Amino acid sequence: MPHHITNRKRSYQTSLPNDSFLWEGLNASAYIVGAVAFVIGSLFFLPAFEKHLAAGAWLFILGSLIYLAVTANDCVEIISHYRRHPSHGTKTMLEFVMSAGYIIGSVLFLVGSALFLPSVGWERGGAWCFIIGSILFTIGATVNVTQITQAGNIVVLQLLNAVAISFIIGSILFLVFSIPYLWPSYQTPLAHTLHTYLGAQFIFASMLFLAGGIVNFYRAYRAHQDHQKKEDVKNQCLS
Repeated sequence: MPHHITNRKRSYQTSLPNDSFLWEGLNASAYIVGAVAFVIGSLFFLPAFEKHLAAGAWLFILGSLIYLAVTANDCVEIISHYRRHPSHGTKTMLEFVMSAGYIIGSVLFLVGSALFLPSVGWERGGAWCFIIGSILFTIGATVNVTQITQAGNIVVLQLLNAVAISFIIGSILFLVFSIPYLWPSYQTPLAHTLHTYLGAQFIFASMLFLAGGIVNFYRAYRAHQDHQKKEDVKNQCLS
């Protein structure tokens, strides 16, 4: 699932100027761990592994908790940034709206994953949570990519676009392929084939989130390097 990405320098109140990448790097690393949990968890949604569905649901719960922590951290950073740089323009409003949407979507995925537990057994409710959460993620990621207007260099800009596109496609796949879970389930060869296909799409969507997370980590590193070079040049000029 997506989370907030931006080409501006991140603001972390607890970080020293030279350690800003540490906090953004931890945020990006946590996202990757959550994505790995989703990839592995998606495997257990295949009919061939239906005996281990509980393990898959628990991995989804773990991944959703990590995603929720990441999006909450993003929200705190946005608040910190605009306290330091007061602004009341459209971009400011969109950042807060996107952040709220990502948090709500992560909560919905967390609840939906719990509803898929065999001990709960309410797949229809879980599917609705995934559908609504995916809609919020798709809207948020789409708006997010429209705000990426410039970056320190062309490489960072291309990486930002790659991350955003991966998040958008992954969210749409989760949205579309959660819908069949609303339908009545029958023990037929056709139903078995359908659920195999759905499970495969969940795996692919989760892998897109994972790929986006890895690219985002590298993008954050490159962006930090660019910001550091600018700071060094500025300090040299002042001295």
